[in-house]
Order: sequence, then structure tokens, then C-alpha cells
Amino acid sequence: MKKNEKTFTHIVDDYIKEKRAIGYNFEKGAQTLRRIIHLQNAVDHDLPILSEELANRWIEKTAWENETNRSHRISVLRGLGAYMIRMGYDAKIIPRRLAPYRDYPYTPYIFSEQQLGLILGAIDRLCKNGISRHSDLIFPVVFRILIGCGTRITETLHIEKKDIDLESGTLILRHTKDAKERIIPMAASLVKRCRLYKTKCQVFRNFDFTPWFFPNKRRMPYSSRTAYDLFRKALFIAGISHGGKGKGPRLHDLRHTYAVRVLNKWVQAGNNLTTALPYLAIYMGHEGLKASQHYLRLTATMFPELLQTVEKKYGWIIPEVYHE
Repeated sequence: MKKNEKTFTHIVDDYIKEKRAIGYNFEKGAQTLRRIIHLQNAVDHDLPILSEELANRWIEKTAWENETNRSHRISVLRGLGAYMIRMGYDAKIIPRRLAPYRDYPYTPYIFSEQQLGLILGAIDRLCKNGISRHSDLIFPVVFRILIGCGTRITETLHIEKKDIDLESGTLILRHTKDAKERIIPMAASLVKRCRLYKTKCQVFRNFDFTPWFFPNKRRMPYSSRTAYDLFRKALFIAGISHGGKGKGPRLHDLRHTYAVRVLNKWVQAGNNLTTALPYLAIYMGHEGLKASQHYLRLTATMFPELLQTVEKKYGWIIPEVYHE
């Protein structure tokens, strides 16, 4: 169908297809768009436009909804409007100030390369001074996996011996947030460190009688709390201030940092992020692209020299608010 033959309904259908093609489930967004179609048919008779009258009627607050829900539905219309303009249609964009809801209330702390080195050095010193004989071997490797592979702490601590292949340099994550297995490649230096760790662990009797690669003295995985407490001590030694409860840096920010570092390298290398982002989402274990798109915005923020490139080429896939 030619562009000049399309109705508003056709445009919305194309928009939904695009969102799903780049990784979104978009069920809630599609439901909201059907309501928008119904209103647009009454206002603009299915013409291929997004008029100011439609936008003004859509942003009106109903008596039964809160501001968060209102912001969600306004966000959906903003996304559609941006798509229509990109495709050459006449569309009214709702001002961002009218949809103030933020889907990421916490801004991740992105560590610099130097800070990551200081954290690893602090972890090594803390473990050398002694937590327990076994954990001293474990946590320097655990933190190198967190930083070098971008894994979650719980899925890292639950790696099984059978799932780490030191010949191919890969590990399989089975105990994941969404119960989806992922294969993670490791750098040669990390593989070497894991081999050394495995050799040293042979002297501990418990290591032979547990399926876990990082077992505690009860032959079970360590708790994430143990890793977090060690992380907080390492931050202090590294001279990285902590803002207090709920402010971070958090242990999970090592994962955010990994994703931003990957995107930074991709942008600098001139890779096409439209096709690359779905790969990052799969690697990180995300359901859709929302989190990966959020990392793209963080990348532009953390590396100002890339801001113009990111906004110019990929501004249309950087989320402002909730789109799923």
C-alpha cells in the first residue's frame, strides 16, 4: 500500500509491527493505540494525521486515573507521533512536560575504567586479608565475572560446574531472572583466572561434593548479601563515595556499566545500533528493548562526545518514558 493511500489505522498497525520487530512485546501499548484509533476516527475520520485536537483530547485527565497511568498513555501517543513525523506524516507531538513519569526513577552509577580497576584491587586486598579460606578464592573471580560479563549477582553465584566450559571460554547461566538460559563468552584473561581458581579449589573437600562453581562451606551458593557487603567495603577502599540507602552506587551498577561500555564501543566503531540493540537485549537477558534503549541514553550522557551521533542516528529508539 502506498503512503498516500494509508489511513490512520494503517499507520498505527505499521507502528505496532515496527515496535515488535525491534524486540518489544508491546501488548499494553497496542491496547492503548486501539483506544487512540477509536478517538481519532471520531475526531479526524481515520485521515493519516495526528491532529492537535486529538492530542488535546487524549491528554485530558480522567476522573478515575492517577498521574502515572495518564503519563503512560500520553507516552504511547508521543511515541506514535514521533514515528509519524519520521515517516513523513502530519503529527502533533505532545510536549514532554505533559508526560513527566520516569520509568527509571533510579539513575544507575556508571563506573569509569579507572574505578573498575580500583574496585577489583580493593576486592583482591580484602580477600587476601581474609574472609574465609574458600571465599578468598571465590570473590575475586566473582567480581571479575560481574565486571567482564555484565551478569547479575544471583545468576553468577548460582553458576554450576557443568555449565562453565574452560576450553571454549563460555559459561551457561541457567538460574536466571526470567528462567531463560544464556551462553556468555569470557575474555581469555577471565578464563585463565577461572582455571587457576578451579585448580586451587581442588584442595577443599567440599568443592568435590557440590555442583556449584562458587560454593560456601555448606556446599551451597553464597548469598548476594555477602557479595554486597564486600562491594561496599571495596567502594570505601577505592575512594568511591556512597550516597546512602537507595542512592548507590549499587552492586547491580556493575551490570549497567558493562552495558554502557559495550554501547560506547559500538557507537565509536560505527556499528548499526538498530540491529545491534536486540543482540544486547538477548545477551543481558532482557524481555524487550526498553532496558537496552535506556543504556543508550546513559551512553550519550556518560560520553558527551558521542551525544550528537547517538541523538542524530538513534534518537528515535531512545525511550523518554514507558513504551511497553
